Amino acid sequence: MRGRHLRRLFTALFSACVASGALAGPLDARLAFSLDGGKSWSSDFPSVAAGSVIRVRAAYTIADSWEKRDVICANIKTDKPFASHTKKLDRGGYMQRHAVYWKSSRHNGDYVWDIDTRGLSPGSHVFMLEIGYWRQDENGKGCEHITDSQPFYLKLI
Repeated sequence: MRGRHLRRLFTALFSACVASGALAGPLDARLAFSLDGGKSWSSDFPSVAAGSVIRVRAAYTIADSWEKRDVICANIKTDKPFASHTKKLDRGGYMQRHAVYWKSSRHNGDYVWDIDTRGLSPGSHVFMLEIGYWRQDENGKGCEHITDSQPFYLKLI
């Protein structure tokens, strides 16, 4: 009897978590790449000569209706050092944090990075875009962190 009660409780809690996640609303980020300094953009992962600079734009939309929120994370990570990385991560890898670490998300917008690939060997490299924000409660305290992480690939030839 006790096991059945615990299973029901677990099922109810799991369902509530799934429902609250569905109500949270996504943070939708869309990637584009430029090889000419931002004059033209493509959503295709680029292939460039090793040592090139690639401009990456992450346009984002926050689809929920909360009034108080700030984008707090805007970075790109990979496992190998590259010339424009701004931080070596404690758990391994390298990060290029955006120069504007956070900005208001009351208006959708975009972040743009120039990734200098010097230091990376020829071949395919996996990068991870992370953008996130804290939902705030009615007292202005952070209560839930919403993130969108998207992998992208750069092929250096």
